[in-house]
Amino acid sequence: MPQQGKLGCKRFVKQFYKLLLGGVLLCALVPILKADEPPLGIRLTNGHWPPYMEKSPPHYGVISRIVILAFAKHDTPVTYGFFPWSRARMLAQKGLWDGSVAWTCRPEMLKHFHFSDPIVAHNYVLFHRTEMDFHWDNVKDLERYRVGLTQDYNYGEEFEEAVAAGTISADVTTSDQVNFRKLAAGRIDLFPMEPAVGMSMLKELNLSDTITFHTTPLQSDYLYLILSRRVPESEGYLREFNEGLEELRESGQLEELITTSLPDLPVRYLTVEDEDSRCGGSTPGRTDRP
Repeated sequence: MPQQGKLGCKRFVKQFYKLLLGGVLLCALVPILKADEPPLGIRLTNGHWPPYMEKSPPHYGVISRIVILAFAKHDTPVTYGFFPWSRARMLAQKGLWDGSVAWTCRPEMLKHFHFSDPIVAHNYVLFHRTEMDFHWDNVKDLERYRVGLTQDYNYGEEFEEAVAAGTISADVTTSDQVNFRKLAAGRIDLFPMEPAVGMSMLKELNLSDTITFHTTPLQSDYLYLILSRRVPESEGYLREFNEGLEELRESGQLEELITTSLPDLPVRYLTVEDEDSRCGGSTPGRTDRP
């Protein structure tokens, strides 16, 4: 009997430790939510397009910071995930992330996304070598040049129609940096790029003294926050963002943030002047001014 008692005790101890270990593992796997913890907030995909969007904390680029500050007006924290642009859009479109920053308005995207009010104006200009005497007024003037393009970018309807018709000689690659190197080497004559992004890349490539840009815009548009229609909270988030953005704009904080973050870029390239610049018309949850 005493021997059986010892065996029974050993079995009990083993079972006790198994239960204890199981409890520890369960606690490790299940997150514990506290009442005073902040809400998870909104999750947005992002990409690397400095100085507007970049992977470097704490602000992740000027547009990323504007989005954070606009949502902060409603105490909504923002979490960014950085991906290649095509994947960033796909993850938001499927509702795996709540939305994405920042995109131009495209009609085919409206069935998948709500577009915010415009954040900043978005222009493409034509970069060229500094020694090149270049002037242009319309797309037809570009027919005698070799133009470098980046795959999946939107350069405007008139220009893209000319490329499709073959009247403009286009050399397409998958990298903006490669296009700038080709431009510096004389393999292409022109490269359309957003001026602030272009100047930032030229500094990184040590080509600032070699390449400049013509001030006439090839395309003028706006950059928006997009929110997935598959996410039930999207319209609420959209209302929060638009209200926060309007507060930043009316207080002057938005313009100050842009001009201090992008001191080399003329304000005219960034100012939103068109009251009807919203993508697809009225924005859900927005009360228009009379």
